[in-house]
Amino acid sequence: MKIQVALDLTDLRRAVELTRELCKAGLELVEAGTPLIKMFGLPVVSAIKTACPSAEVVADLKTADVGALEARLAREFGADWSTVLGATNIETIEEFVNEARTLGLKAAVDLIGLPDALERAREIKQRVVPDLFILHLGIDVQKKTGLRFEELIEAASRLRAEGVGVGIAGGITEREIKILVESRKKVDVVIVGRAVVNDPSPFSKFIMMNNILKQIDT
Repeated sequence: MKIQVALDLTDLRRAVELTRELCKAGLELVEAGTPLIKMFGLPVVSAIKTACPSAEVVADLKTADVGALEARLAREFGADWSTVLGATNIETIEEFVNEARTLGLKAAVDLIGLPDALERAREIKQRVVPDLFILHLGIDVQKKTGLRFEELIEAASRLRAEGVGVGIAGGITEREIKILVESRKKVDVVIVGRAVVNDPSPFSKFIMMNNILKQIDT
């Protein structure tokens, strides 16, 4: 299992500095967040890749249309991964995933905002199988609902048992990682944003969270 650090920032200098810092801590996956890309465009992906060449960079495009085109653009600017919305039409998802596969780009389907994310993932994989499905509790939803992290883990575990890659996201802190470890269930990617990015010592927080997560693999 890997931690993916999401740079949901609007400060490019800070994003690059954080990437360099976390690279020294063993960063494996770093995400150019949607706000960052909207603010500065896809060249931010190249900047982050330069800041940590050893890490895989995710362009969090959350593509909703012109799937093949956006996959090509992500790859052109050096992304190793990119995302398409699970809520969009199946044709766009197919175009995105198939074009990504042709280009050597890994495709992740973000299931944010779906009332039954597990069922939608099953529908999608009948047509096309991405490298990763992301079960994602959005920030706004977390503020207004009583959804529990344990339910997210259970859904992710069930989907992963069907032979596909699975990630989880949404306000994850060390508390949630401990819950995951204690459950003894596995996912492929744990996406962490504010818990690392807004910490007084992102370097130390990342190492601590990564060490907790790795207990599952021991």
